[in-house]
Amino acid sequence: MKKIHLLLIVIFSGCDSNEDKWTNLILNNSLDGWHIFQDDGSKKGWYVEDDILIFDAVSDLESGNGDASLLSNKKYASFEIQFEWKIEKGGNSGFMWGVNEDPSYKFPYQTGPEIQIIDIAIYENPEEVLGGEIELNNVLADLKEKKHYLGAVYDIFSPKKINFYNPAGSWNKYYIKIDQINNIGQVKLNGELINEFELEGELWNEMYLKSKFNNSESEESFYLGDKRWYDFGKFKSGYICFQDHPGKAYFKNIQIRELN
Repeated sequence: MKKIHLLLIVIFSGCDSNEDKWTNLILNNSLDGWHIFQDDGSKKGWYVEDDILIFDAVSDLESGNGDASLLSNKKYASFEIQFEWKIEKGGNSGFMWGVNEDPSYKFPYQTGPEIQIIDIAIYENPEEVLGGEIELNNVLADLKEKKHYLGAVYDIFSPKKINFYNPAGSWNKYYIKIDQINNIGQVKLNGELINEFELEGELWNEMYLKSKFNNSESEESFYLGDKRWYDFGKFKSGYICFQDHPGKAYFKNIQIRELN
């Protein structure tokens, strides 16, 4: 009987599945566990209301007052994350991983690759995009390749399909896997796989060389400082990040689980 009892303990311990390991990232209806990128006390724009994380401010792209993207206090390497999001018409946001906050970097996107969040209606009507000329040019330059489209790894991998998007002002859900162990990333939109990509290797390098992140020597990159894009995508462990970008953005039911 003792042997049977021990066996049952082992079986049920083995069934302590990953389903029980999801961690909520919105705690106490507050920003506990989060901080603004390189905050000197003057940056703002993020708050939590009814357990919904909200960005409601003029973005750095528009104000030039310094990037106010929101970073986790904890660093992650391999993980799955799921969250619901919505943006206003013409808006734009994103989720990054592998962000390094060293003062030598001026922006999270110098190190962290981004899964794009954007109102795809602007691809039909680019003039409706928020953020002025910079964002308008980003859309106009991407009408064919769609490397800045919803679900893209920004300027690296276009999504494979977008058939399940709820329009701006409505909730959508992302599931994102960043698996450094098996060298695979995935994006699901509202339950459907829309992008799958490697995190390093031959294909990543090929797409990186075609992207703006391989443009560190151009005058257009001088605003980034000495580090330019040299360390983009290089950090397997780093902060996760919600982007400071034009348009009000909402995030809820944010859950993460780490992969071993």
